[in-house]
Order: sequence, then C-alpha cells, then structure tokens
Amino acid sequence: MTTIERMDQHAKETQEIVQQVIDLWLNEVVFTWRWWFGLITTILTWLFWIKYHKKESRYRLMTAGLFVMTLSVALDAIGVQLGLWSYRYEVLPFIPAYIPYDLALMPVVIMFLIQIKPYYSPFKKSVIFGLLTAFVGEPLLVMTDIYNTEKWEFFYSIPIYIVIYLIAHHLTTRKNYEEL
Repeated sequence: MTTIERMDQHAKETQEIVQQVIDLWLNEVVFTWRWWFGLITTILTWLFWIKYHKKESRYRLMTAGLFVMTLSVALDAIGVQLGLWSYRYEVLPFIPAYIPYDLALMPVVIMFLIQIKPYYSPFKKSVIFGLLTAFVGEPLLVMTDIYNTEKWEFFYSIPIYIVIYLIAHHLTTRKNYEEL
C-alpha cells in the first residue's frame, strides 16, 4: 500500500469515526442538561459582554477576543487529537473543542480583564486568570463530566493561559495600528 493509499484509508476511517460521534451526539448528548448548560453558557456569556463591554474599545477588545477564540480552538483540537483530554457533551459535534469555553468564556473573560483596571499589571492579571481558569474552571468542567483529563494535569494549563492573556493584552494596548 502506498503512502497516498494509506493516507486515504486513514481519512476514510476518520470520517467513519466522526459519523459515529455525530450519531452518538444526536442520540445521547443533544438536549441533555449538560448540552443545555453549554448552549446557555455560550449565549449568556456573549449577552453579558454585549451589555457591559466598553463600547469605545469594542474593536480593540474584539481583536483580542478573536485571537483568543482562534488559539483556544486550535490548542483544544490539538489536545483532543493527541489524547490529552476529551469532551463528552459538546454543543456541536463537528469541532473537537468545547465551544462554550473556547468561543465564549475564554475570550469574554479575557476581554473584561483587559478593560477592567487597565493600568493594573497585565502580568498579575494573567497569573490570576491562569490560576483561576486552571484550578476553578477546569475542575468544574471535570466535576460535571463535560471535560475528561486523560494525560493532562490542571497546572499544565497555567503557563498557556498566562501567555494567551498576555498576547491578547498586547493586541489591545498597542498605541497605533498602521494605515492600510
């Protein structure tokens, strides 16, 4: 079997597994309380942001939020694919990441931390964010059986959360953007 044939075979096997996941999701996950929890959390998080964000800084904050969403989904997908962790009650079964966390909670919390006390040390904020997210957020998801750490410890996440926050902060506090 050639390399191309093996890659095609793996792609076909992956598609079959994804279809099994979708079937399981349709029959066992969608409309459960954990699914509703994820959906409602996502919606309420963004409604909160819409109401309370600093309107004058909307586009700067959204730059940080989009960065956080993109990086969070990418890192989450990598972690799932490598078998470091898994999710059991995804809002949507097509993305190997937990949407309420990656596309709502992470970006909105970071955007609020950036706008609240803007002159407070970004490093201190990032450490607080990293510790609370790793030792409160992640354990809560484990307790609800939404998140399963397989080869991952909560404290591994702390430097990742710190770096994500610091980069997002940098994106919003740049003094200027070049003209197009």
